[in-house]
Amino acid sequence: MLKFGTVTAINPKTARARVQFADDNVTSFWLAILQKKTYKDKFYFILSVGEQVACLMDENSEEGVILGSIYTSEDIPINESDNEFAVNFEDTTYINANKETHTLTLSFPNIHIIGNITHEGTLDNTAGINSESNITSLADVIDKKSSMQDMRDIYNPHTHTGNLGAPTSAPSKGM
Repeated sequence: MLKFGTVTAINPKTARARVQFADDNVTSFWLAILQKKTYKDKFYFILSVGEQVACLMDENSEEGVILGSIYTSEDIPINESDNEFAVNFEDTTYINANKETHTLTLSFPNIHIIGNITHEGTLDNTAGINSESNITSLADVIDKKSSMQDMRDIYNPHTHTGNLGAPTSAPSKGM
């Protein structure tokens, strides 16, 4: 039978929670929280204490599963578009994918990517709130012609002659 209630306790290690049911004020045993995948590919998103949930329970309300969270008049949806996938976290970070604009937005102060990145298109780096918005690399930066280190090796040691108010000569080394 379908029952609605509020999460009273969670066990993140087992992905289970206890639920207090609204209709009879009884708290359940530990119930599994339904996940999208759990076998080879794994999905994990734990509920929060106080979250409103829908549960599928047996006839005695002794065993069951938490089907998921539900929005209420107090906890309203984060957007009203059928073109968006959104995850908003309590700390104001978020993930938003918009099918209409073909835009994926990640708002996190730090993003750590493990693996190779292939990029097609324009890469814009704009100064954000502070002027510390730089592109840094711990390795040499290479384009289709040369590397930044190659350019330094060519231009850093070059010299000019005859700069006494007149135009200088060409650099002693060309690129």
